[in-house]
Amino acid sequence: ELAGIAADRAAAAPRGVRGLLRALRPGSPLLPVAARVAVGAALAGWTSMALGVGRPYWAVVTAAAVFQANITLSWRRGLQRAVGNLAGLALFTVLLPTTRAGGLALVAAVMALQFCTEATMARNYWLGSVFVTPMALLMVELAALQPAGRLAAERWLDTCVGVAAGLLSCALVTNRRATGRIGAALARLDAATAGARALAAGAPEPLEAARARDRLASALVDVRDAVDVASGEWWQGALPAERVERAERDGHRALAALAPGRVPASRAA
Repeated sequence: ELAGIAADRAAAAPRGVRGLLRALRPGSPLLPVAARVAVGAALAGWTSMALGVGRPYWAVVTAAAVFQANITLSWRRGLQRAVGNLAGLALFTVLLPTTRAGGLALVAAVMALQFCTEATMARNYWLGSVFVTPMALLMVELAALQPAGRLAAERWLDTCVGVAAGLLSCALVTNRRATGRIGAALARLDAATAGARALAAGAPEPLEAARARDRLASALVDVRDAVDVASGEWWQGALPAERVERAERDGHRALAALAPGRVPASRAA
């Protein structure tokens, strides 16, 4: 356990401004994602202000919520956000007669919606949006009652603007580095596999074998994550499917050879 903590600390990236600059250095796979967030959020805010919406930050938040690892996942998240907000507006309309009955009813409704949001958001995003939308609208009324029709119209308009701006920025800002990330991840996996095979051929110490397993497992996860991201992007070249399949197969075999209790190859011989 102590060795694992030490490895995590050694691999941890610097925090603060230094860590941010390191994460967004030229060639970083996070740079296109950051550019998409910046372009989409700014476009959503400016469009909402140009349309005269009183709360343009709703559009900015919606655009930021749309962004995912690739454009395919972003499209799905945008559709979930739009459908969930539309259903949430219907729920807000249904709750209005109750929440307008008094301050206690309004606070109770907000607390109930908060509970439902926390219970569903991590499991089903669009269902969580159904509850978070009326909660946000009712929290606006905690300060002063607002015209319900204007609130619902502004929320729906900001949702459409935010989703459209987010998806447009995903289409405009391409992520051509996604395929290159696969090559780097495969190189790390090949190195980890070779090291694991060398250890499995002898009689490694338990701590040394555990470290090799951690490196190999992390490399396998990185390769699969890189492939999933690149497969959902557009303007990409052909993915090295055969090389990925071969590297993952060899990596899993080497990982099995280092399993606790496995007889080393030298002793088996």
